[in-house]
Amino acid sequence: MTQAPLIEAQDFVRLFAHAETMKRPTHYRLLLILMRDLGLRPIELARLERSWFRNTELRIPCGQSKRGRARTLPTSPAIREAIEVHMGNRSGLLFVNREGSAFTPSQMSASVRRLFAEAGVEGSTYSARRALATRLVDQDTNILVVQAVLGHSSPQTTMAYCSVTPRMVRRALFG
Repeated sequence: MTQAPLIEAQDFVRLFAHAETMKRPTHYRLLLILMRDLGLRPIELARLERSWFRNTELRIPCGQSKRGRARTLPTSPAIREAIEVHMGNRSGLLFVNREGSAFTPSQMSASVRRLFAEAGVEGSTYSARRALATRLVDQDTNILVVQAVLGHSSPQTTMAYCSVTPRMVRRALFG
């Protein structure tokens, strides 16, 4: 299995700047926020419904994610605001294509890869998942918490998503 490229904070700056130039900036801004902050998979992004967001949580129901397991993630004010701006009074799917139809997971992946390429960033949804995992570990988050956030069944899978940063090495060597 080839590992997705790791993207960094400055890559997200470029992605967000490019999103503002797109025909549907609120769509792409929300997509980027959800990838960066929650590490959602293409299948989750493609199926994501507004009703899954309840107060300060995202509740992904059984059957709507990999392995069909339900999971709950906290949401930030930035996520909730981006949903409001993007959706207005609409309900239903958060992301629909230009024709108003649902994305398939593979179409969602292709859309994200296109967005990254147009912004000059090598990456994919899985690059954003790796960036989130690495950032959390770099902030001393327990690997089991990172596992829960990413929805992995084993910590070994989660560890494969993480990269070692210079900050981690520096702290390990010099405290």
